[in-house]
Amino acid sequence: MYNRLSLFTFLIFSILLQPFSTFASDWSNWLGPNFDGSVEEEIMIPEKQDELPVIWKQPVGKGWSSPVFRDGKVYIHDRTDQNENLTAYEIETGQRQWRFSYRSNYQDSFGMEDGPRSTPAIRQKILVSHGPQGLLHAIETGKGKLIWKRDLVKDFGSPKGFFGRCSSPLIVGNKVIIDVGGKTVGLVAFSLFSGKTLWTGNPYTNDYASVAPIKIEEKILAASFMREGLVIVNTTNGKEIFFESFQSPINASVNAATPLVLNNGIFLSSCYEVGAHFWEFSSANQDVPVMFEKSWHKQNVLDCHYSTPVASGEFLYGFHGRQERGANLRCVRIIDGEVMWTAPPMGTGNLIRAGRQIIILTESGEIVIIKADPHGFRLLFRQQILGQGRAHFAYSGGRLFARDNRRLICLKTSDKK
Repeated sequence: MYNRLSLFTFLIFSILLQPFSTFASDWSNWLGPNFDGSVEEEIMIPEKQDELPVIWKQPVGKGWSSPVFRDGKVYIHDRTDQNENLTAYEIETGQRQWRFSYRSNYQDSFGMEDGPRSTPAIRQKILVSHGPQGLLHAIETGKGKLIWKRDLVKDFGSPKGFFGRCSSPLIVGNKVIIDVGGKTVGLVAFSLFSGKTLWTGNPYTNDYASVAPIKIEEKILAASFMREGLVIVNTTNGKEIFFESFQSPINASVNAATPLVLNNGIFLSSCYEVGAHFWEFSSANQDVPVMFEKSWHKQNVLDCHYSTPVASGEFLYGFHGRQERGANLRCVRIIDGEVMWTAPPMGTGNLIRAGRQIIILTESGEIVIIKADPHGFRLLFRQQILGQGRAHFAYSGGRLFARDNRRLICLKTSDKK
């Protein structure tokens, strides 16, 4: 069981995840190098009343897409007027390297945001982006030239849903896996190099969570929070390994938090009378390669609206409750869902675990750093860095990159380069 997981098992699992990881100083996909919003490098807390210095800033357009960076460049997906843009900046100076733009006809039906929601992914010098209107683009990272594109609405009937298409691309080996959704498909895998369809999964409705990888021994799986529930497939052929219904009784609802893959389990959460689930998994046999067993299911513990929680040791840190009704940061014990503490109100936001720190970027644009301590809320630092926004952020190699709907900034967090 989870509470008896040895340190040896934890280390072995960490090593097995290495094929997915990028370099330690990169953050080249949604939720970073470990796909769980974690790095081991802590921020140097400024002394006295000093602030983390802004190294550079650049104007950007609309969107909730997170910045990503790799090989000396930072990339952002945004929208200006009727164009969506993929732009590369030099990581140390912020100087623009290239921009690829294309026409966007997406219009949000609820007036929330017309810009992109999903975050690009980079592998083998190819950047893949997914726009809210269902356009998938692959761009070479050197000069910003188009390699291929796919129209997921035209090709698969990918539905708009309430707020457009939001699933961030997951790149595993030479495959790009997307929550396409529709009457005929659910997850779909494309060739990273050509955009050719490699496999299609069983039909499920798309939602707003991104796909997360799972590696167990030599098995490479993908977990997706579709509208109907948790779907796990073999990334080699798209064969469904596991499904469990996990759906709100409320039609006007979204599943947005990404499945959080832990040492030997998966944590999944949503608002709208759904609550939190934790499944344990283990290797089984050739016919049933992985076994999944529900450990617990509770409501009003850590009901995540859109923000994916992070794990530190045997505890989760995340925002509980609907964004528009007031969410609260909580610490929850993984093994049984016990709430350890609830923080004073700060709004909601996105989180990264950095060593024994939890870094939070709130919707109001404030960086809040706390100690990852299950015994109580311990504030270490806070600083206003941006205006209103909902985009996640990226952190590694002594730099923190964050954006709102007006600017992209680079903060210096240590002397490391």
